[in-house]
Amino acid sequence: MSNWYDPDHLSEGTVRDNPGHEENDDWDCEIELSCHKTENSGRVNTVFMRYLRDKYGHKVADRTLKRAQKREQRSKAEHIPTMSTSTQMPSGVF
Repeated sequence: MSNWYDPDHLSEGTVRDNPGHEENDDWDCEIELSCHKTENSGRVNTVFMRYLRDKYGHKVADRTLKRAQKREQRSKAEHIPTMSTSTQMPSGVF
């Protein structure tokens, strides 16, 4: 049985039986996570993370999730409008 993920058809159908693919685990995991987030309105569910951990290992999957969260955090911080320090606040109690 070939695996759709294995372009050279070296797979026997299991998730991790192609040793030549190991160096791309971070990148592949990142792509899968990104596609999943796109399809699910930016959310990542527990079942999908369990799948990634089974496929790529806890270390790779957790690192990928943290990178994605950090990117999301940075993009939100860039879009938050900041108040200029030269702007005078109106006086009085509101």
